Amino acid sequence: PAKHQEYYEIIRKESERLSSLINNILDFSRIEAGKKEYSFRETDMADLVRSTLDSYRYEIEQNGFQFEQKIDNNLPPLRVDREAIARSLLNLVNNAVKYSATEKYLGVHLYQRNGGVNLEVVDHGIGIPLKEQLKIFEKFYRVGDPLVHNTKGSGLGLSLVRHIVLAHGGVVAVESAPGRGSKFIITLPVQNSEAQQVSA
Repeated sequence: PAKHQEYYEIIRKESERLSSLINNILDFSRIEAGKKEYSFRETDMADLVRSTLDSYRYEIEQNGFQFEQKIDNNLPPLRVDREAIARSLLNLVNNAVKYSATEKYLGVHLYQRNGGVNLEVVDHGIGIPLKEQLKIFEKFYRVGDPLVHNTKGSGLGLSLVRHIVLAHGGVVAVESAPGRGSKFIITLPVQNSEAQQVSA
């Protein structure tokens, strides 16, 4: 029974990951067609981040990562599309796992600062050259590092993250250097405009 449960968990997690990849492609096609819609609801961001990471924890642990999760208390609720923000977080976590071949560290931090709530994903992976940091949010763009090209990927993940975050009135930024890892920071406004569009 223990083995059956273990195999079931593996199948379930891999199915979730495959679903995530498919949803990325579907989302991208909706965005390209101008038909992507968001459903904004008041959301407990701490709960959203915890539950999203729980669905990916098996893969993180199986890949031998040191995992650090820091979530501040008493964060204000935000009006977000829960599924879209979860997808953004998973895209960033998936990249951190894929491009950290040697020093396997993953940190996810959620905290309030300067009128916004920041969601950070930090790794100690291969890093991104400064000249490529603006390009990585373009669709289908992949960094020229050989490890990147030897790793499966569509080049859509960061483009989707950027679109989702902008649709929420936020910004996404990266701090990185080759060989020193990367930090992606999503900043979402605490007070979203009441005129926020359902369709972006």
